[in-house]
Amino acid sequence: MVRLAKTVTEFDVYGFAGITGDFYPLHIDAEYAQEHPAGARVAHGVLILGLMSAAAGQWMTRKEVDGYSYGYDTVRFIKPVYLGDTVSVTFTVKGERPEEGGKILCAVDAHNQHGELVAVATHVIWLN
Repeated sequence: MVRLAKTVTEFDVYGFAGITGDFYPLHIDAEYAQEHPAGARVAHGVLILGLMSAAAGQWMTRKEVDGYSYGYDTVRFIKPVYLGDTVSVTFTVKGERPEEGGKILCAVDAHNQHGELVAVATHVIWLN
């Protein structure tokens, strides 16, 4: 298992918006976000997925696993991640799919600083 923690900052959200072109106002417009059910600006879901992917990279490096991401069978963004939240990601190997050419299944969970689940995914890694 690998654990990665990061506090999501305004810089992270604006940088991600600039890289991807996703300037949806819920992420960058505080007044707009105030009127939204979330009540404040939130991080992009795919930014959180990027942290989940980073945990996979750390696991592969530590375990000297030669492979790459085949994708995600499931991804769910359960709760919003607000600017200033600290997201903790855990990455755990759950099983193998040898019949599919050496793929492994990994559970990836992200929690905020209050212990609330904010995102989940099943990451499929294809071994070389």
